[in-house]
Amino acid sequence: MQFKNAGNAALKDGNFSLAIENYTKAINADGSNHVYYSNRSAAYLSAGDAHNALEDAKSCIALNPEFTKGYSRKGAALHALKRYNDAIAAYEEGLAKFPSDAGLKKGLEEV
Repeated sequence: MQFKNAGNAALKDGNFSLAIENYTKAINADGSNHVYYSNRSAAYLSAGDAHNALEDAKSCIALNPEFTKGYSRKGAALHALKRYNDAIAAYEEGLAKFPSDAGLKKGLEEV
């Protein structure tokens, strides 16, 4: 939890490499926590590394397919990779499970 909190603080401060480092430590301590992958995905995307952001989003969804942010992270990473049809599919997959999620709707509109 301490690494997650440190990662959150670094992400908020715009220190993406430190955020990634702390989320990686959190994952190494507990690789079964989907939130750590979701947060590291966001940090990777903020750092301009959409490929690793996508890999973490996939891990997040695999660990917890009922976590809406996993689909948002996946869609955003695919969008950044200019894989527009895949991004649309990711957002639509999330919306099939969470039809009222504002983040998923917004992401789909942006694609």
